[in-house]
Amino acid sequence: MPKVVEAIYEDGILKLTKPINLPKNKKILICIEEKSFAELINEIELEAKEDVDKTLEEVRRKKYD
Repeated sequence: MPKVVEAIYEDGILKLTKPINLPKNKKILICIEEKSFAELINEIELEAKEDVDKTLEEVRRKKYD
């Protein structure tokens, strides 16, 4: 299951801001996103709100027989 963790890049090394529970020598994949987690959540919430608003507007415009 994917996990989102925050890290700081310093002197060629990614340093986690909080410890994570992984077995020793566990190989993982890292996806680098330069935005903060809070920024990503805000974008997702805004997109979701826009989708909901658009859907509500479409439903209100429909005429039911």
